[in-house]
Amino acid sequence: MQQYQINMSYKIQRKVLLIQKFIAIAFLACLLITSNTTWSQNSISGTIHGYNNKTINLLMIRGDQKLAIDSVRTNNEGHFSIIPRWKLIPGMYLLRTAEGNSIRILYNNEDIRLVSGGVDDASVVEFVQSKENQLWYEYFILKSKTQYMQDLLKPIMQQYPQDELFYLQTKEEYNKLQVSLHEKANKIISSHPETMAARFIRTDLSPIIDTDLSFDEQRALLKKRFFAETDFSDTLLIQSDILSRKMIDFLSLHQRPNMSMPELQLEFIRGLDEILKLASVENKMYLFVIEFFIEGFYQMGLTGVSDYLSTLPHLNSDCMDVETLMQIEQIVGPHRKIITGSAAPDIVSVDIEGKPFDLKKLESQKTILVFWSITCPHCLELLPELKQFGKENPEVTIVSIIMSPNSSTLKSLIEQGELDWIHITDGKGWESPIVESYMIYGTPTLFLLDADKKIQSKPSGMAELKAVYKLK
Repeated sequence: MQQYQINMSYKIQRKVLLIQKFIAIAFLACLLITSNTTWSQNSISGTIHGYNNKTINLLMIRGDQKLAIDSVRTNNEGHFSIIPRWKLIPGMYLLRTAEGNSIRILYNNEDIRLVSGGVDDASVVEFVQSKENQLWYEYFILKSKTQYMQDLLKPIMQQYPQDELFYLQTKEEYNKLQVSLHEKANKIISSHPETMAARFIRTDLSPIIDTDLSFDEQRALLKKRFFAETDFSDTLLIQSDILSRKMIDFLSLHQRPNMSMPELQLEFIRGLDEILKLASVENKMYLFVIEFFIEGFYQMGLTGVSDYLSTLPHLNSDCMDVETLMQIEQIVGPHRKIITGSAAPDIVSVDIEGKPFDLKKLESQKTILVFWSITCPHCLELLPELKQFGKENPEVTIVSIIMSPNSSTLKSLIEQGELDWIHITDGKGWESPIVESYMIYGTPTLFLLDADKKIQSKPSGMAELKAVYKLK
């Protein structure tokens, strides 16, 4: 896979942050209570041994986002008490120390009181008060222990001769572990069905693997059953990282060793299609899934996947309110402008020699746009290969948009490399409107345009450029 120097444009970063904040504010607004409303706030308190006279922060979890809510200092004995300034909404939260260690908690309109043996992640946490957390941690500790023991057994099951008694004993022990976890988890769920913990556990619990099947058969069956107990209409799942992690685990089942970039993107698209089909039952859930994946895949250079997501598959817009549609458009709109098949955003500027340049007026059968920087080692490796590609394909015009300022160093590099192209740098680097319009997150980034200046491909590197060029 092509390597990138990631250096997100400040303008793009602000745009992404504004989108995230816009959505986050909508959720945080639910926390605020008007002045004429009377309500009783629950407290979150406890003692962290060895963590004395230090700050502890309360953060709300929403997928991969962690939004700061409140903070307080512990006393001389490591005790703290947080009574948030606004009413919290039910969901998963973090208590984070100054060192970055954290304790996950479930909040569901009840007082929470805990005792932790220390600040490191291995410290035992006991919930003195809070039914939700007592249930969740009973499951979480059992799951962690089960996974640890299963990880010890997996190498044996993968490498040991299957006709040997030890292999059969190992497989039997593995099956006992997963059955025991399911039985105990289902007992918690059935005994306390009204709790948020039960809903989270049901979603978090992975299907039982049939160890009598081959690895490929196990994978196929696991894909089929993966979301069997996941209720995509339950928007409370958004207020945690459980569903987001589960969706990533599901997509990981679609990866295989030595997959090419096109194969990998196709498999991810297949997996996302299943997820979006399930998420389409609830508007807020659909928005959450699109928001969660589209930026991530684009930043990874998997633009085929982000292009697919920008088409909003399985969206039932007839049943969607205007506010949600606007939020989706804010997230997807910028990606639609650079989707394969769309007209490339125009570039009107001057080149490094001061000559005017207009992309739309450029007469060329094919155009390659390359965004690069003199401080990016992968860019410097790419340039000679791109130069050779241009010689072998004289119908191609190469336009380089340089993130570095126009300087003697830049001109010397271009002259020594005999890069006889159109070079543009507006001196604004990552703040450049050109960079923003093409949503550049890392360098080098390539675009292949046709004679009408429509985007034919967004290759991840020279290998993919050569492959797609032959097809075009």
